[in-house]
Amino acid sequence: MLRDWAVAGNDPPALDAVAGGRPCRAARWDAERLAAVTARLAARGAEALAAVPLERRLAAWIAAVEALLDPESDERRELFPALLSTARLSPEGLTEALDIVVGGAGADAAAALAARRPAAGEAGVDGVVLAANVPGLAVQSVLPALVAGRPLVVRSPAREPLFAPALVAALVRREPALAEAFAAVSFAHGRSDLLAAALGGCRRVLAYGGRPALAALGATLGERLVAQGPKASVAFVAGERDALAAGRAIARDVALLDQRGCLSVQAIYVAGEARELADALVFALALEHRRLPPGPAEPELVARLQQWRREAALAGALVGELDAAAGTVVADPELGFRPTPGLRSVRVHSVDALDDALAALAPWRGALQGAALAGEEALARGEEIAARLGLARCAPAGRLQHAEAGWASGGIDPLGVFA
Repeated sequence: MLRDWAVAGNDPPALDAVAGGRPCRAARWDAERLAAVTARLAARGAEALAAVPLERRLAAWIAAVEALLDPESDERRELFPALLSTARLSPEGLTEALDIVVGGAGADAAAALAARRPAAGEAGVDGVVLAANVPGLAVQSVLPALVAGRPLVVRSPAREPLFAPALVAALVRREPALAEAFAAVSFAHGRSDLLAAALGGCRRVLAYGGRPALAALGATLGERLVAQGPKASVAFVAGERDALAAGRAIARDVALLDQRGCLSVQAIYVAGEARELADALVFALALEHRRLPPGPAEPELVARLQQWRREAALAGALVGELDAAAGTVVADPELGFRPTPGLRSVRVHSVDALDDALAALAPWRGALQGAALAGEEALARGEEIAARLGLARCAPAGRLQHAEAGWASGGIDPLGVFA
């Protein structure tokens, strides 16, 4: 089974399991061994990191990231087929997701983080708990920890246990001393004993996930938990614009990661008549379906989407004739935000003015992550929109999900977490 995968410091498990038809490093963790891994990082990690100058650490990091992005590298060839099954994306979708998420942790991001490197904090090891919805998410915590000089234990979900170990292995391969500072582990959901063993000794834990999972972590970690809960994103279209270009750009923010990310657009607020933009979005999603075919969908989500489509069709709100696999556009007369079923489904709202959209979204302050902006007015008011809604990110449509590693997701700066 694809669970309990790990690369842990300089004690890699044996090749004793198979994923996607390929042998992979695997381990069946028990509490004693997990606690020993975390204790070793706590005892030796800071010294190991301090012994490697930051410039050399970053060079190793950049080389590791480039290898994982290079389709011709042995590391990418070994990882990609197995990652397809755990990421639940098409080959085209996974390639683009890695290019954007992992590519956002390259040389520029590393230099930007290094330029604001914090002073050394208290001793100990930190932890991160990843979510399964974004392959490559580990780069957004491992890089800040590397810059800050913090040992880190990374817990991957059992549903996607492959990328973080591959990242740690690639980094350690280029700078072996870092084997004492970073470990990647994974084990089955619901194992509170293993969770406590892996993270109980951590000074601080940054965790991504849903409310029940974060509540369980909070019961174990208390104030040491820094929670990144579920959030949603929207788009604003206001001012002079090309409707077709705006639709094409927003469709990219919907289709990437099959709409599973916190920066995936679920609702669009259009100042003025919205039908032209909605029609353009239908056309654009059809093009994205050809460019980035979706991965396998969970039956429960498909059932929810089909029900939503039927209700919208009966109400005369379903826009266009898109196949469900390509996407769903619904013209919603209600202005309040409501999450969609996912699978590239979007609500389009028409408002008299951009301020009406901001007022309608005010109750969702703190639950929204970002906004894609199209049209002269929306682009000009990006900073104001972010401030009024408490957004972590505003960007031109089509670029919302192109955030560099170390960005303040949920308003939380990972460099601050690992200081």
